[in-house]
Amino acid sequence: MESENKEWLRPKLVAPWQEIVLVLMMTVGWPVVRSAWGAFHGTSTRYMMGLILTDSHMVYYVAFEGALLAALFAIVHWRGWTVADFRIKPDWRSTFQGILLAPFMAITNSVTIAVALVFGFLFQTTFKQFHPFVLSHSQHLLPHSIHLGWWSLILAMTLNAFYEEIAFMGYAFNQFAAKRGTTFALVVTVLLRMSFHSYQGPFHVLGIGAVFFLTSLAYCRTRNLWPLILAHIIVDVGIVGFVKIWYG
Repeated sequence: MESENKEWLRPKLVAPWQEIVLVLMMTVGWPVVRSAWGAFHGTSTRYMMGLILTDSHMVYYVAFEGALLAALFAIVHWRGWTVADFRIKPDWRSTFQGILLAPFMAITNSVTIAVALVFGFLFQTTFKQFHPFVLSHSQHLLPHSIHLGWWSLILAMTLNAFYEEIAFMGYAFNQFAAKRGTTFALVVTVLLRMSFHSYQGPFHVLGIGAVFFLTSLAYCRTRNLWPLILAHIIVDVGIVGFVKIWYG
């Protein structure tokens, strides 16, 4: 699965390691730090409360990620990147691939979390029954606590999908693959994306890792970022939309 005979980036776009680290610190560093802070301080079961309570919070969310994405575009434009270098190529075939990828992402996430919870329960001594153990690692929301319009939900989840896939796959994965091959890029990018979502707790972050491992393999095969972006949008809108309907 190496990339010696397949060029991931034009040679002049392959940056030195210190530049790659600096760009990632600028564009995803703060979310990673904030996520890790939440994970280490036990807020993983309440993360949904902080993310999707109101339209105004979603506007802030959109502005924040939009600013980070704009900063990334400014940096790579200065380095000589073009739109084609991000490998976003929407067409009928890739759109169909994205639609098919979405349910596989959801199933992979659910199965991985379920298996992780079972093993977690078997290796702990605090809970005697499985159901209380699952509740202790589930998200906690009160009924009618979500005051969020569909317009802000769809806008935020769409921008988030573009932001994550472009930053982690369009930039980071392609840089890593160009420098050390696709196996290295896949492992490091998946770990980086898991750290980005560590606020969701240890069991859920394993599901995240499995999902992004699957999508990275798909990217290695298609060399097209559009199916990942579209599938990401579908999954996020579906999950958050379900939460809105259930708790709204």
